[in-house]
Order: sequence, then structure tokens, then C-alpha cells
Amino acid sequence: MTCWPKKRPDRGRTGGLRPMAPAGKGMFSVHLRVTFLNQRNMNRIFGHLAFWLVLLISSVCMTHCANIVPPMGGPKDTLPPVVLRATPADSTLGFNTHKVTFLFDEYVQLDNVNEKLVVSPTLKRPPQVTAKLHSVTMVIKDTLQPNTTYTFNFADAIKDVNERNSVQEFVYVVSTGNYLDSLQLSGHIINAEIGRVDSNAAVMLYRKLDDDSVVTKEKPVYYTKSRGDGSFRFKNLAPGTYKLFALKEENKDLQYDDPSELIAFPDSLITINRNLADVNLLTFAETDTSLIKKPVDSTLLPEENNKKEKDKKKKPRLIMGVNLDGGKQELTDSMHLTFNFPIRSIDTTRMELDEDTTLDPVNFTTTFDSTHTRLNIGYKWRSGLPYRLVVLPGFVVDTNNNSLKKADTVNFVAKRTQDYGEVFLHLVLSDSMRAAAANEPVDYVVQLVRDKGIRYSGKISSNGTWIQHLVQPGDYEIRILLDRNGNGKWDRGVYYGTPKKQPERVVTFPEIQHIKANWLVKPELRL
Repeated sequence: MTCWPKKRPDRGRTGGLRPMAPAGKGMFSVHLRVTFLNQRNMNRIFGHLAFWLVLLISSVCMTHCANIVPPMGGPKDTLPPVVLRATPADSTLGFNTHKVTFLFDEYVQLDNVNEKLVVSPTLKRPPQVTAKLHSVTMVIKDTLQPNTTYTFNFADAIKDVNERNSVQEFVYVVSTGNYLDSLQLSGHIINAEIGRVDSNAAVMLYRKLDDDSVVTKEKPVYYTKSRGDGSFRFKNLAPGTYKLFALKEENKDLQYDDPSELIAFPDSLITINRNLADVNLLTFAETDTSLIKKPVDSTLLPEENNKKEKDKKKKPRLIMGVNLDGGKQELTDSMHLTFNFPIRSIDTTRMELDEDTTLDPVNFTTTFDSTHTRLNIGYKWRSGLPYRLVVLPGFVVDTNNNSLKKADTVNFVAKRTQDYGEVFLHLVLSDSMRAAAANEPVDYVVQLVRDKGIRYSGKISSNGTWIQHLVQPGDYEIRILLDRNGNGKWDRGVYYGTPKKQPERVVTFPEIQHIKANWLVKPELRL
């Protein structure tokens, strides 16, 4: 009798004993059973690995999902966020909380909210504004006045996360009393000197009426900002009489503390008992900013200081330059000689200006600019003729007691009349302008402006025409100055004075005039 070796009983899936394999076929059965067991163990191992791999991938995905990312594909989002709910609601009466929450239909963020948020009446401490996911929270730090309507204008400070589309003119209004003030005041801010709208100016209302210096000492009761088109609008105003004042400044402190800042004011106080519109203000600076020289911090210029120290050891040398455009002299301008040091004295007998090929000496005039570093040589240049300027040693002496050591000769040619264009302008006045001129006489002065500078100017005749010959080719902007005092130039206003004085008004026309050589331009303007 054959005896099988004794084996450990094998348990099946149900935990029962498996029978011993019979002889002969048993070896094949055992092989299949072992193969099956190895395959099952491998499946278990791979199952565990797959479980942990899926768990790891899920964790990574959840981590990335916590970050707000733009959706991939699809049309570009051009719509601004929409406010779904405000808590407390807009136009709430009896407002008595210090926290306001705004819920939007998409993720939002803030853009320079501390500068853009305008609160009226003004608060001593600005609100604290934060954004998180779909909501914006505003915490009011000050105690609000009783029976007062407050407006919180966020302008475009709230944007969506993906495309930065902004909510335009988002305004929240509440009242600590039992009614909302509803009066409005609107108008435009215009830069008086250049006749263009002035944006981002602070427009302010004060209740202290008899003190002009209130604009330098106190915050306004109400304020708003002019938009890109120069327009401004106050909403939800309480009835009463106010001092209106506009200010364009760099430090944003809402106080007029620098005479170079642009200001504007009306001729009288503003009484608001109904909605007022078309209140236009002309900005100007009481001080000519072009005359203000800002000090330079010498500590920021070490190389320049070292150069100056080295130059002290050298004897300074006087250098002369000539500004001619390609060796050609403008017919309508003086010839300019420039120097690297201010000139103390000049000897015109050591100068000679010759005209034409015959080199005949001609009489000329000399004047210095305010810095005494530019010498203007005046002469009525003749079209297309050649000239020669000769300067001898010692014809000028600078403040260092130096002069030119060698004679110098400058040869040049005057431009031709056909190198210039011509302007024939006709101004047509409206009935309202004629009526205003009848009450207050005014001269109308044309200004041709190029590269922000007035190149040609002149008074319009009584028949409404003005002619300018010898205009340099280029693109020009036309302005009309309403000259009240007849001096032919723009005059700034006066705030601190008795009486106050408004600046003279300038009107700018949008159409650019293209002046070509040997060409006549005939613009017709209506004012």
C-alpha cells in the first residue's frame, strides 16, 4: 500500500479542508493549485498597489483643486462679476452695523481698493476691505453720524479673478436715519490752460462757508473724483449750501497745501435744494510750475560729484554751440548760440554777420535768455540766401572770466518761403458766445500747438479771420484763448485774493491740422 506524505491541510475560500489528490493525476492537480494560489497572491499585491496609487493621485488632485485657476478652453470671459446679495442690503435704513458683505456670482479680487474707494460723507479712518472667493467684506472703522446717508463708491476696484473684468461704478448706499438723501450735483472739470478735460481730480464739498482756508485744513464733507471724460457726479446729497472746490494733487491728502497743485472753484457758493447739472470748473495752478526748480539730492550723484571735484583742479573752458537744422536757419526765428557757462559780458564789435555770396555785413540784434547761456541773434532772414557768422576771440566772457580762445566761422543758409505752409482760419461764433462777448468784451486769440508748445499765436480780426504765413510743416492742434484782458496770453486765476479771479478759458478743437510745405490750410471753427 502506498502512503502519501503527510501535508498541512489547505483551506479554501470557505475555510474548509481540501481533499488529498489521488495518485497519478495528483501531480498535475497540485501544479494547477499552486499556480492558482500564486496568481491570487499577485492580484492581491497589485490590488494594494492600485489602491495606494489612486489615493495618491486623488490627494494631488484635491490639493490642486484648492487653488483657483482659470478654466481651460471656451470663449473668453468678458462679463464683469454680478453682485448677488449685500448684507445688510443696499439702501438699508437705520443702518447700525460695522460689517458689510457682498456676495458675487464668481471669484473676485480687489484692485487698489484703498485709493479707489470713495466714502461720502468722509470718514476719519478708511474702511478695511478684503476679498475671499466669491465675497468682499468691508469693515467700517469709524462711528457713523446719526440721520446721515452714506455712499461707498468702489469705482472699478472689484474684478473677477480670471480675466480681471471690473464691476463699473459699484456703489453701496445706506442711511443711519429713516430716509435716504437723494439730491445730485454734476458737472465737468476742464484744464483751463490747455482746454482739455481733467480726470482723477478730487471734487469736494464743504459746509464751512466763510473760511477759504478750510480747503487747506479740513477734510471735505463730501467728495468724488472726475472720470476719464472729466465728468463728476455727487449722489445722495443732503440739502444745504456748500463750498465747492476741486483739487488735483499727488499726495492724495484732500488738502490744498501746494500752490503748484491744480485747483478749481466756482464764482459763488452752491445751494442744493434740487438736482444741479452742468457745473463746470476750470483748473489752474496759482504758481507757474515751469518756474519751480526742484533741488537735486547731491548724495544720489556720486559720479557727478567726483567729476566736479576733478573739474575743480582743471581750469574750466568756455564752449560754444550752434543750433541749426541741417545747416538751415528758420526764417521766423532767431539764430541761437549756446554756451556751457553763463555769459557775463558781450562785445558785438567782435561779431560779424554777412549776407549773400557778396558777404555784405548786415546789422543784427543780440539778446540773452534768462539763464544767460543762450545768445539770440535776431535778423530778418531772406528766403534761400546764404549767410556767414564770424566771431572773434573774446567776443563773450563767462562768469569764470573765460572767453573763446579762437575765432570761429559758421556758414548756413536761410530756408525758402516754399518750405513752409500757410493757415487761413475762420472763426464762427454762436449766438450765446456773441451775447457773452457783448456783456464782457473779449479777444479771441488763436494758438497753433505742436509738441505741447504754442508755435504760432495771434488775435482773430473783427471779421473772424486770422492768417499765418511761414508755418513749419507738421501736425498742429488749434486752441482759442478767450483773452479777457487783451494781453494776448493766457492768465491764471487767483484763489487767495480779493476778489477771487477765474483763469482765462481756452477751447481746444479735436481736429488735427496737417500743415504741408507750400500748402494752404483753411480750417473753419465754430465756438
